[in-house]
Amino acid sequence: MSLELAVRIPGRGVEACIRIEPGEHIALVGPNGAGKSTILEALAGHLAAPRDGEILVTIDGEDFSRTPLHKRGFAYLSQSAHLFDHMSVLDNIAYGLVSEGMKRRKAREMAGELAAKVGLKGLEDRRPRTLSGGQAQKCALARALAVEPRVLLLDEPLAALDVRAAREMRGLVADLSQARTLVCVTHDVLDILAWADRVCVLEDGHVVEARSADDALSFPRSEFLAELAGLQWVDGEMQEQGVFVTRGGVPLTATGECGPGPGRALIDPRALRLRAGDHAAGAGAGRIRGISRIGPCPVAYFEDVPVELSTLSDARDTVAEGRAASIEQATPVRVEPRH
Repeated sequence: MSLELAVRIPGRGVEACIRIEPGEHIALVGPNGAGKSTILEALAGHLAAPRDGEILVTIDGEDFSRTPLHKRGFAYLSQSAHLFDHMSVLDNIAYGLVSEGMKRRKAREMAGELAAKVGLKGLEDRRPRTLSGGQAQKCALARALAVEPRVLLLDEPLAALDVRAAREMRGLVADLSQARTLVCVTHDVLDILAWADRVCVLEDGHVVEARSADDALSFPRSEFLAELAGLQWVDGEMQEQGVFVTRGGVPLTATGECGPGPGRALIDPRALRLRAGDHAAGAGAGRIRGISRIGPCPVAYFEDVPVELSTLSDARDTVAEGRAASIEQATPVRVEPRH
């Protein structure tokens, strides 16, 4: 089942086209306000096309733009479980099946099997208000999968969960979505690694990058995806063969097809080592400009270059703004011309 979306909503600044192949798993990433949730809502049929725009959803060439979510064969899971408070876990899971006309007894039998699959065995009679956040999302996932959707739409369903609950849910989604198409909005590189075949990066309402997940994370083109992968693009200038100097004045050995002139280097903080203290002087010496984080990686900024902080003592030694330092480079940075 091939799926195509063309959406143009001037009021939200979104104009994008996406094609999804049968059984493909797509991750939509980008800064807040880039249009990710708008794309997902358009796919789900939650948005009406404005007078000055359009929303076109086709499945195998057939127009489904005005078809409700459940009749498209789609299921939608968001950050909130949106369970029915007056129903038990079992009846929440069985809800879609009963709504489609299945006998309640049969629906509850199937719901019980799904409850066991997602780790809710023994909790079938509980009400949603008595569940933890992770348990509620497992129930919502089971309810979504009960109707055997062709497409599973995920809008950051793990964002509100703690680390352990998110890990469990991530594994469940990966296991239970193998036979169906999946489109997810996420800010977590772990979701991409666990779920995605391809990554689409949105910026200002447009798709600016769409590549296989492996390629995208290995050498991201966009600044947002680079930071999500724990990397960072840094501007500077190629001054001579094999030497790149950042805007902050840090010289780095470099590779790439960039001749003398403006360029940008893809920095992996894990390939650099920081030496802080008054002994750091001479060529390549600089100052620490604070600590931050790139993706999951804590870093110290040596001028404008991020360097991984691997130990607590490293972090404590680098907190001081303006402290003298230098860096050791394990591998050359990759540089490309800046346009």
